[in-house]
This record gives sequence, C-alpha cells and structure tokens, in this order.
Amino acid sequence: MIPKIQVGALLKTETAYDKDMNITFEGQEVRVILHWDDHDGFDIQWLDLEGRWIGAPAWADKIEADGDMSVGHFLDSLEPHTEKVTP
Repeated sequence: MIPKIQVGALLKTETAYDKDMNITFEGQEVRVILHWDDHDGFDIQWLDLEGRWIGAPAWADKIEADGDMSVGHFLDSLEPHTEKVTP
C-alpha cells in the first residue's frame, strides 16, 4: 500500500523575486535586472548588451520624474514578448 499525505490549508508568500529582461525603447536595447523584496522594494540594475553596467536610460528617468508611477513598478508590469506604452 502507498502511504497518502493529506494537505489542509496552504499559504505561500512571495517575499522576493528577480526579473532579468531585455527592453527595446526607440531602437535602443538594454538589459534590466529588476529585484524586489518586501523590505526594500525595487532595485534596478541597467546593463548594455555586452553586460557592462550603465546608468538608467533617459526614458526611465522621465517615468520616475513624472511621478505617476515608479520605474520599478512600470518594469514590473511588463510581460514577455509584448509592447507597452510608457506612462
């Protein structure tokens, strides 16, 4: 006889995650590593396609400066193989 396990209630809490993505904006492609955790929020690292650290592109600074949405929240909302209008 095979022993059976019965599972009652189950709660899974996500406390941190990473997203590694390539983004193209107006012909400029960059790599973004987005880290989120429930203590510190978002951390964003920008890289060129050769893996060198770069500063945030002007369009990302504009999203942050406009104040409607943080660039971290905007990047987090992106889905693979889709297009999205910047805020």
